[in-house]
Formats: sequence, C-alpha cells, structure tokens
Amino acid sequence: TGKSKYIDDKYPDSYRVTFHPEMTYFDFVGGIKPIIVEEQGKNKVSYEFVPGIFTKAWLEAYRKPTESITLVIEEINRANTAAVFGDLFQLLDRNSEGKSDYYINNDELVDFLRNDENVSEEEELIGENWIKLPSNLSLIGTMNSADQGVFPMDTAFKRRWNFEYLGINENEEKIAAIGNIKLARTDEVINWNTLRKAINAKMSSDEFRINEDKLIGPFFLSKKIIMSDELGMIVNQDRFVKAFKSKVIMYLYEDAVKQKKHNFFDGCDSSKYSSVCDAFDEKGIGIFGDTFKELYYDRQRNDA
Repeated sequence: TGKSKYIDDKYPDSYRVTFHPEMTYFDFVGGIKPIIVEEQGKNKVSYEFVPGIFTKAWLEAYRKPTESITLVIEEINRANTAAVFGDLFQLLDRNSEGKSDYYINNDELVDFLRNDENVSEEEELIGENWIKLPSNLSLIGTMNSADQGVFPMDTAFKRRWNFEYLGINENEEKIAAIGNIKLARTDEVINWNTLRKAINAKMSSDEFRINEDKLIGPFFLSKKIIMSDELGMIVNQDRFVKAFKSKVIMYLYEDAVKQKKHNFFDGCDSSKYSSVCDAFDEKGIGIFGDTFKELYYDRQRNDA
C-alpha cells in the first residue's frame, strides 16, 4: 500500500531503522561494547557505551527543542518489540505536553547522555540516573500484520500507539491510468490496477473469504515494473509478465490462497507453481478460471 513512501514523503529528514528478528535492545538503545582505540601507536580494546538509533534521536530532540524530530521504525512487528523496547515501554505514556508521564532508570544510558556537552541536568527530561522522552520526539512505526514470520504485539504495547490504517486501495489513483498490457489469449487491454482489484474480489468472495490484510495493494508491483508510455501501455511487457509470475502468482500460490489454491487457479493445472506460470504465458488471466473475467475483472472495470 506504499506505507514507506507515505512516511518518507511526510517525514523526509527522519531517523530511520528497520526492525528484524535479530534486533535487540542494545541495537536499538545502545550498550557497552568493545571498540578498538589507538593508544601510544598501538591498538587496544576498550569498552564504551555505543548509542543505538533511539539514543541518537533522543539527543537530537534534546539539542533542538523547537524542532520536531522523528524516529521511523520500519517493519516494527518483525522484531520482538517487548524485548527491543525493554524498559522504554514505560516512556511511551505521554502527558498533555507530549513528555513522558514516567521515567526509567538506566545508569549507562544516562551517563552517556550527560557526557554530551549539550545535555544538562534538567529535571523535566533527565536526572542523575533517569530520563524521559522529549515532547518533540515522535516515534512512528510501519507494519503489515499479514506478513509471515512476524511477532505478535501485546495489547499493552499497542494501546500506547495511535494507529492509522492504510486501506488496500490507498492512492490507487496514482496508477489507475497506467499499467495497461495485452496478455495471452485476448486482444483486450488488461489494466494492472483493475486486475489486482479483480483478484482481491475473488479472494474476498464467499468461496475463499481471505482477510483484507492479505489482499493486494496498488504498489504490490513497483512503479518501475508498470512504467508506461503516454498511452498508458506498459513499456517493458516482458518484465511485467516475469514480475507477475514471480511476485503475484507466487504470493497467491504459496501464501494468500495456499489452502485453496487449486480452486483459485481453476483455469489451469495448479498441481505445481511452475504449471501455473506456464499457463499464464499461454492463457493470461484465464488461469483464474473461465468466469473470472466476467464475474470479477469486468465488474471492477465497469465500477471504475
């Protein structure tokens, strides 16, 4: 649905981090780590506090209290957020001014912050061994709950965030007039945006009942894949066909409709993923069944 692009346009100068399954508190916040320092011409191992992205963003917000500082966390649910945030969880409750209601004690973190020349012992944000979040520091996360291998978030963590849902057709108008292509077995021009909505309609039908968060958004295929000429026709049609097979068909076959793939691809041999791809080369959208175009594609096109 273009979540990252939406965030990038709105917060272009933000601090950014992408969570992943191996992400830890020490990666995010920082911790004591061994580093190599040169002393009298020789390398020596020293142990110092190395700041993570959160600590860097906190310092920037403290240094520039009149500016809005944003820390963007991409794929926030691809890591164990309870472990990565740790005691920072306590800071997420904010008062009416935007500052943390509560503080956390962290001697190593506070010592590092107070060694910065711009940081003083200010009772509202930092003390001898405690800190709070500045009101001008915003944390923004992106997530897709349908992705496989993600970590569930507990209710206590989730309710400390405001959620903004991007619908499955968000910003589709940006590509509605492009992405046209002629596929096998038809002289009719097929439009990518109409096709993916028709696929979504079949997934949402009473026969399949696929959840909305598994439907296909307008930017499931990138703009470079559907790049079009002045008539709206896809410039590199071979690249589109390859991407459709390797991204759309594979996603449907191995994930979204995995349990009912033989019924979903009822217009071709669906015993193997490769068989469906071969059939797409021969019959285009006919892989979705003889009635797909009439029941789903034409209806989406007429509604548009």
